Amino acid sequence: ETQLKQVLINLIKNALEALEKIAEPKLDIAVKRILNHVSVEISDNGEGIPAEILEKIFVPFYSTKAEGSGIGLSLSRQIIRKHGGQISVVSRQGKGTTFSISLPVE
Repeated sequence: ETQLKQVLINLIKNALEALEKIAEPKLDIAVKRILNHVSVEISDNGEGIPAEILEKIFVPFYSTKAEGSGIGLSLSRQIIRKHGGQISVVSRQGKGTTFSISLPVE
């Protein structure tokens, strides 16, 4: 439970940071149960993540932030996988980013 909270806090914090310079910021969190899985989607309408950066965001110690350690998303992916789930991201420049988590439900 604590680890999953850590993942959600990290993703929400990242989304809020992406919205800091947006005139009309929007953060959406959707939770759904689909058969034997629960799905969590965290979406923002920030600038989006450039393709060349997007392919590196889950790499340990990779960060585009001056104060970033580069372990947040890497650790988040590790935690989700440890719980039998998957994490993915879709981002469009100028439109925003959505992180999706899928976890099995007992």
